Amino acid sequence: MKKVLCLLLLVIMAVSCFSLSAQAAGKTLIVDDMDKLSQNSFDALNQYAQGISSAHDMDVAFFLVSHDYSPEHTLREHVMERFLDELGLGADGFALAHDTDGSTWCMVGFGRGEALLTDEIEDWFWDAYADTGTTYYDGILAYLEAAEDLLINQAAGDETPSVPGQAPAATPGDSGAPPQTGQMRSHVLDEADALTGSQIEALEVKAAALSEKRQCGVYIWIVDLVPARYAKSIDDMEVYVEAFYQRNTLGYGDDRNGMLLLLETGDEPGERDYLLYTHGACKSVFDNSTREKMLDESIVPLFKDAFNNGNFYKVADVFLDRVDKEYDIDFAVKLSLKLAAVILLPAFIAWIVCASWKRKMKTAVIARSADNYIPPNGFNLTAKTDQFLYRTTTRTRIERDSGSSGGSSSSSSGSSSGGKV
Repeated sequence: MKKVLCLLLLVIMAVSCFSLSAQAAGKTLIVDDMDKLSQNSFDALNQYAQGISSAHDMDVAFFLVSHDYSPEHTLREHVMERFLDELGLGADGFALAHDTDGSTWCMVGFGRGEALLTDEIEDWFWDAYADTGTTYYDGILAYLEAAEDLLINQAAGDETPSVPGQAPAATPGDSGAPPQTGQMRSHVLDEADALTGSQIEALEVKAAALSEKRQCGVYIWIVDLVPARYAKSIDDMEVYVEAFYQRNTLGYGDDRNGMLLLLETGDEPGERDYLLYTHGACKSVFDNSTREKMLDESIVPLFKDAFNNGNFYKVADVFLDRVDKEYDIDFAVKLSLKLAAVILLPAFIAWIVCASWKRKMKTAVIARSADNYIPPNGFNLTAKTDQFLYRTTTRTRIERDSGSSGGSSSSSSGSSSGGKV
């Protein structure tokens, strides 16, 4: 009887844990009553908020509301009611709310979250939201990043949060590790402000769809300057980019298949770096020659033009299109090889067999000597002439163009291709 009760208790506990996990994973932490966000943007922000909340056991929420709640309620009361009752969020957490009609905002905290919200922190969160980018997506993303910074620093025992949007300063040392940079939240990270918020959102949607379609994470990272010590060669830049790839746990699936395009927008002409890093199974599709050809034909010319016309969006957009095209080409080549193995190889073997049978059917015998064609008394040679052929060759030297560019080249590991423009 005791065994049965213990087993029943374990089943109840397992079901309860599963229910709690499912409930936590399905929380709605981003509220958009104004329909300012696309479905893809909403899903991305809500997933990011869920990740922060789960990692720190504290619900981090954002409310974008209109001024149509009950006159008896303030914005703060409205958020408190929805936070606890309607959405069923946790006892520990905080939310930033923006009333777009009334042009008001407030921060609401609960439990441990309330203890974190000093006047300075509340202003810090609002500034991160209101002063970042040109879209609601950019602002909410900046607020979530600031919230994550705060919770990380609090967990580490640091009373002073870092400034939102700034990467931690690199600490010199003997380890030789690349300096820390921004974190890749999804598929596009623009640290040089080369893209608008709407452009980033469009690229995010396209890159996410492509990554799922090809089962290969496709990422774009735009920086102002690559640190000088990593800009010396393709191999050095690969160390820099690979560290970023590993630190952000990029890639698709368990093998983390993926590729990352790095574009540097600063520095002088001829010193601006670009690099295409590949990882996992996609290296079989994008070998050295494929990467270099794709860069030189499609990416580098547009990248050069972008410094004059400012259209860095086109560089990234064409890159995504070219990646998709290369996968189609690779599929066609592999299909042709399979058809050749199935059709041409058997046909070649059949031709050899038939040719062998045909030779066996011949009855004529080829003479092995010229005895039958020489008279009995032999023949007399009456004359002999040697004739030589003469050839005149004219060669003209073609001068090498000293101004031509060497194009893209590959790293020694075969994982990256890049150069300077």
